[in-house]
Amino acid sequence: MYLYIQKVKYLLATLLSVSLAWGTIQLNNVVYDLIVNIDDTNVVQDFNPEGGATYYEPLVFTTTAGGDFEFNNYSSKLTNGVTDTSLLIYDNLQANLIVDEPWAFNDGAGIGFGGGQENTFQSFDRESQAFQGTITLAGDTTYAAVFASFTPNTMGSMAVRVNAPGQILTTGFNAPIPEMSDTGLWIALIIGGFVAFCYFKIRSTL
Repeated sequence: MYLYIQKVKYLLATLLSVSLAWGTIQLNNVVYDLIVNIDDTNVVQDFNPEGGATYYEPLVFTTTAGGDFEFNNYSSKLTNGVTDTSLLIYDNLQANLIVDEPWAFNDGAGIGFGGGQENTFQSFDRESQAFQGTITLAGDTTYAAVFASFTPNTMGSMAVRVNAPGQILTTGFNAPIPEMSDTGLWIALIIGGFVAFCYFKIRSTL
C-alpha cells in the first residue's frame, strides 16, 4: 500500500510539472488563425513593374506585449492558383500603403527586411512562395499589417497563422486559439481528473 501511494505521488508530481510547463508556454503565447479576404476594395494600379493591379487587405492592430511574432501564410486560394504572397508591416499609420516602403517586409522563409529580420530582399526578383517569418514588434504599439500578392491582378483569400507573445487588440482577428482562460481550465481539469482517479484507485485497494 505504501509503495502504491508513493508511485501515485511520483506520477502526480510528474504530471503536475509537465502540465505547468505546458501551461506556461501556452499562456505566454496566443495563436490566431486568420482568413484574409483580398478583393477589389483596396487596390493600387501600376505599382508593380509588371503592370496591372495590386490588391491588398490591411489590418490595424495593437500589441499588448513585445517580442517575436510569427506570421505564416500556410494556405491560399488566390487567382489562378497563385502562391506568391507578401506581408508588409507599417509603424506609420499615415503611410500610403503598398506604395510607401514598409517598416518590415516578408516575402517568404528567409526573405525580407526589418523587424529583426536579416535584409535579404532583392526587389521583385524573388521566388514565388508564401510569406513566412518572425518579426520582432514592440509592446503597446499600433501597427498596420498589409497582406498582398505582387503577382498582378491577384485576389482571393489567405489562411494566416500568427503566433504572438501576448494578445493582440483588433476587431479583425478571429478568437485566439487557445483562449488564455480556456488553457488554464484544461490544465485544472487534467490535474483534477488525475487526482480523482488516484484517490478512487487507492480507496478501492484498501
